[in-house]
Amino acid sequence: MQKFNFNSKAIATSLSFAVATLGGQSIQAQNNLVSLTQAKCINSGIGSFRQTPLDVAIAKAVYTSPFYLGAGSRSAAVTCKIRRDENKPLFQTLRLGFGMRDNNTTSPPVAVNFYVDSNKAETKNIAPGQKELVLLDVSKATNVTIEAVCSTQTRYCDRVYFFDTLLQPLSTATTPKK
Repeated sequence: MQKFNFNSKAIATSLSFAVATLGGQSIQAQNNLVSLTQAKCINSGIGSFRQTPLDVAIAKAVYTSPFYLGAGSRSAAVTCKIRRDENKPLFQTLRLGFGMRDNNTTSPPVAVNFYVDSNKAETKNIAPGQKELVLLDVSKATNVTIEAVCSTQTRYCDRVYFFDTLLQPLSTATTPKK
């Protein structure tokens, strides 16, 4: 068996990722993109929020979902802190792809609300087998909240799975100067 002797300088120069600081943690982002799952995210609703990678079928395609919101017959929410209060903004856009699984066609639809620093930015209504994409301007944001609300309180709504959760950093051209 052959042994390899790695030089730390050579490894450092061969890696092609950016490092950003988010919520006091060091985050590594390939191609300058950071996953929302690397931020400090907490359950902020009645229903369930789980950061469990799962493969799901949505709109006749397979996606790997890093987290989901389970509204049940009410609602579920997650709030993520994407920068420290005293830090300059780190990100320009939050890209969220999400949907409901194909295999639970009897589930009522769900309204998915998006908030940027407590202000409602957008709402998308989604039903089983459908997917959506939302782009949110987070250039001045500290926190983002995603809320899934079941359309009825008499029946159980299936989970909303998120498969695209990318934060795009501010480019040097759009970084505010002091």
